[in-house]
Amino acid sequence: MFSLTRRLVVCRDAIDRFLWLVKWPVGIGALLVLPAAVKTFERYYVIRNQLNWHNLIYFAIGAGFFAAVRVAFLVRRGAAETLEHEMTHTLFAMATLHSVHDMKINEGGGGSMSFSGKGNWMIALAPYFFPLAAFTMMFFSTLVGRIAGFMPDWVYIGLGVAIGYNLCSFAEQLHPRQTDFKAAGYLFTICFLPAANCLSFGTVFAFVERGGKGVVFFYRLIAYYTKQDWVAVMNWF
Repeated sequence: MFSLTRRLVVCRDAIDRFLWLVKWPVGIGALLVLPAAVKTFERYYVIRNQLNWHNLIYFAIGAGFFAAVRVAFLVRRGAAETLEHEMTHTLFAMATLHSVHDMKINEGGGGSMSFSGKGNWMIALAPYFFPLAAFTMMFFSTLVGRIAGFMPDWVYIGLGVAIGYNLCSFAEQLHPRQTDFKAAGYLFTICFLPAANCLSFGTVFAFVERGGKGVVFFYRLIAYYTKQDWVAVMNWF
């Protein structure tokens, strides 16, 4: 048992060192990917007549419904959003082999979680680029589609509600006083988060528009425009 625990600690520390080594290559890569992401969204606008608007309309209904409820009841960030925030920290801590010791949700707002080891920038920034509710709904939607043989319209409404929830949550959490940004480094956070969010929310949009094939198409466009930009930079030099 001790040997297994020791091996996990060694692996955990190795993952943390690796993420520390690739931190700035990832940050610079995110800066390079951001223009490609913008061009990809522009491309979707160009081919808007070819998009699967049936799915997108139901998706928009779900997002609009959540926004209307949010405004009508003036719902502020509460325990559910705090719980999701800390759960996302926890998910990435466990994914990088950090033992989670505790998670607290305060009644008056805010929360915290603790884990073994020094941690890494992915744990710190996870709640700000990983829309847990939307990705969970995507996984659930895939299961429903496999079982039913088709994707019911209510699934897209659910995805719209989930993405609306995540967008509101992100908007409230993104402010310069966040201690997580300090832990990851403010400059790195500024470099990384815009592109990371474009990829995360773009993935959800692509999935809604055409399922798994849509996600593949989305990332092919990202790769295509990134390659174009990289060639242009090399030619400039």
